[in-house]
Amino acid sequence: MGRRRIVAGLLAAAAAFSAALAPCAVFAQEQVQEVEVPELEEGTYVKGEALVSMSTTQAAALTKEGVASFDQEIQVEECWEFGKTQDAPSDKIKDYVALVSSDTYSTEELMEIVAKKYYVDAVAPNSYAHLCDKRDGTQSDYQWYLDGGGALQTKSEGIGYSQMDAKPSMQPVVALIDTGVDYTNEDLRDSMWVNPYQSKGLEGTYGYDFANEDDDPMDTDGHGTHCAGVIAAQPDDADGITGISNAKIMALKVVKDDSDVFDVAGAVRAFEYIVRAQQLGVQVAAVNCSWGGSRDSGAILNTLIDKMGANGALTVFAAGNDAVDWDAVPSSMRTVPYDLKSKYVVVAGASDENDERVYFSDYGNTQVDLFAPGSNIVSTVHQAKFLPQLWTKEKREQMTSYYNTVESIEDFKQASGIAGLETDYTVKLSHEQEMGFSDQSDGCLEYTVNYNRRFGAPKAADDSLFKNGVEQAGFIYLDVTDWGLDTDKTYYVSCMMADNDGGGVPAWESVEKVSTPEESRFVTAGGRTYLALIGITTNKTRPTTYYIDNIAVSYADPDTSQFEKRDLMSGSSMAAPMVTGAAAVLRSVNPASGAAELRNLLMRCTRNVDAIENACVTGGILDLSRVIVQASGLKLNKTTANVRYGNTLQLAATILPQNATNTGVIWSSSNPAYASVSAKGVVKVKKAGVGKTVKITATTSDGTMLKKVCKVKILKAKA
Repeated sequence: MGRRRIVAGLLAAAAAFSAALAPCAVFAQEQVQEVEVPELEEGTYVKGEALVSMSTTQAAALTKEGVASFDQEIQVEECWEFGKTQDAPSDKIKDYVALVSSDTYSTEELMEIVAKKYYVDAVAPNSYAHLCDKRDGTQSDYQWYLDGGGALQTKSEGIGYSQMDAKPSMQPVVALIDTGVDYTNEDLRDSMWVNPYQSKGLEGTYGYDFANEDDDPMDTDGHGTHCAGVIAAQPDDADGITGISNAKIMALKVVKDDSDVFDVAGAVRAFEYIVRAQQLGVQVAAVNCSWGGSRDSGAILNTLIDKMGANGALTVFAAGNDAVDWDAVPSSMRTVPYDLKSKYVVVAGASDENDERVYFSDYGNTQVDLFAPGSNIVSTVHQAKFLPQLWTKEKREQMTSYYNTVESIEDFKQASGIAGLETDYTVKLSHEQEMGFSDQSDGCLEYTVNYNRRFGAPKAADDSLFKNGVEQAGFIYLDVTDWGLDTDKTYYVSCMMADNDGGGVPAWESVEKVSTPEESRFVTAGGRTYLALIGITTNKTRPTTYYIDNIAVSYADPDTSQFEKRDLMSGSSMAAPMVTGAAAVLRSVNPASGAAELRNLLMRCTRNVDAIENACVTGGILDLSRVIVQASGLKLNKTTANVRYGNTLQLAATILPQNATNTGVIWSSSNPAYASVSAKGVVKVKKAGVGKTVKITATTSDGTMLKKVCKVKILKAKA
């Protein structure tokens, strides 16, 4: 993408400032740079709005909310401060990001005008970002990604959760920028960060809702709650989900209800909240961003991510779900996270149950850092669901009147085979033996639907089955005539469904429907009674194939309190929190590590896999069995000693913590001519050193470079 360049008029701008701003003017002149004004792509940004990154004092025009003093047609909607500018000559010079708008100027004109302010570092449209889940879609047995195996028969070894040798010495915080978190979920309620700084101006109990501008970040979508469960669901509940870290979740909601899109200004607000929390003392180890796609905002977000990184937080982004090789995309066309240059960013792609790239995951040998499981991930959600597929056999038998793993298709009907039903769809049902949700040997139902009778796109107008006596979708029916069901009661229906738009392991999603007396799914035709299990609409001109498995019908008026807030989703959105959780684990065992060191350690927590060798930087999948616990302390058995010529001294070094990965030390002598030391810490003094003092140093060999010294005074031999 081409860019226009504007060079700010530094001298004219500096002359216009008062003497009180002289330090800022001097700093700005020293930092002369071109400000890039990006060209715009229709539909990817909020019209009439722009984000502005700047290094200046509080007196600058663009830091003041309201009508801009230099142009009455520009409004400064919000301005966020991110602390002192690095290398600035004055503490008054700070980093700011402002959201500006105009009803008069176009977005491009608006950016061009503000870019001329000499203290402006970068401008960008307020772009749209989107969540990176592929599907909306108890159970450690279904958490294949922990250690492989389980109910979902996998070839993958998972992320080595049970082999992780890490005893946390602190509890870090993970900031989750998403749809919010259901903090009432039984697997998450004890994992929520509780804000201790409300009296100091940090709003909210568990975080903040920037989408609705209130202090309640409750999730009504499920995406954020699912990510939170992967990171930190409590493992104490035997029937629940196991999170991979001991982190506390800070919920920062940026996505409005019933949407998967938000503007980047929402992310800026969340980043500013994190920085304020860090400045107050909150130990944020990582920031999970299971979203991306905004354009030309790299220069804006880099500043903020660098701020959080300097304060200790690593920012983890999902790779995306468009099967794009980002190495092949020109730099000018890259979007978040691929236009970010911060050293504190990690990008995670999604792998499947066979340790291959999930067919929809983005990738790139130099652009994606590592892969983590992102296919058929079971985790927490915001809403209790009827999903017997994820229950124990005993509970399933108690709660269902029908459960079919589709060994055959003889139970299922379509409208064309039922007298008296009218439809605009052609549906073909067959048995697919090579696929299945959890019980691969049973196979599944292959469902092919084609709309071919009326011109136009068939879209269901509401939840009713029929309109003017014609099916609103291509339904699968179950003959329940002989079941003795009371059709005036409530029944829940569910199944697992996957489409055929990719190879490898299918990405399943749960589908749940409800038949109530008011909106019944029971149909009477030809003297028989049928239950409409699931209907699919399509506006494609060619046949579309889906796979359906594990079909369940509840008993009448079920006890919904027995339903669970868990579901299955697939996407790089699910891979990112795996990596975020790993970052939290690393911080919990290496509390002194900064974000840059945390990133280095994280890149070493992978196992090489041939299938993704060229799909990411590390060529590997996340592996917690390779978590590195660095040395945090070093002790010697002696710090001073007198040694006579002819004798030796045995020194011993103890590394802390006890479970440090590398317990080795390197021994050295300040003067080998007077005293030498072996690799095992044996000190041998020499005749030339009599009367001298030599420093024997032990240095940790794991790269932490911790040192301890023993001062050895050399005495003459006994007469």
